[in-house]
Amino acid sequence: MKSFFSMFKRSANELKNIRCLTVTGILAALFIILDMYSIRIGDFIKINLAFLPLASVGMLFGPVPAMLAALTGDLVGCFVSGQSPLPLLSVTAMAEGLIYGIFLYEKHDGSLALFSVIARLADSIIISIMLNTSVLMYYGFMSRTSEQFVARVIKTGAELIFFIPIIIAVMQIVRVIYNNVVKGRSSHSSK
Repeated sequence: MKSFFSMFKRSANELKNIRCLTVTGILAALFIILDMYSIRIGDFIKINLAFLPLASVGMLFGPVPAMLAALTGDLVGCFVSGQSPLPLLSVTAMAEGLIYGIFLYEKHDGSLALFSVIARLADSIIISIMLNTSVLMYYGFMSRTSEQFVARVIKTGAELIFFIPIIIAVMQIVRVIYNNVVKGRSSHSSK
């Protein structure tokens, strides 16, 4: 349990690194763009790949930067799109960053693929089905009918068929790019 809480300290210390701030800022901007260009089906179903930048921040820098990227992306995205921010949806965005940070931070090679699947499942069940559904009902964007809830569950389950292979591949690619380009470049410049 001690190592679990020390992960948050290590993750928070990442914020002292300019590399972390730069990469997190770029990925937060990508989160905003991917969220804005999502596919909407009806009033309560939205399909997008915005989780990938958050998962990348969580993998590279841990839960603290991932939560901050999610909060920043949610708030800036609201202002850019002309929507007013909804505090509970901002909290669920931060929870999404938290999930990816907890499951993916400091994971490498084979364990990264396994924890990418676990993180995506946790995001789908905890965030999409449980939290976002409750928040959308609370704000009146979704009725409390079983039809809408069942539609969200089916949509979320169907997404997993596509999103699990995508997150496994993207996390591996991001890890390689980060290690070779970002970390590699800084180690060459320090010589």
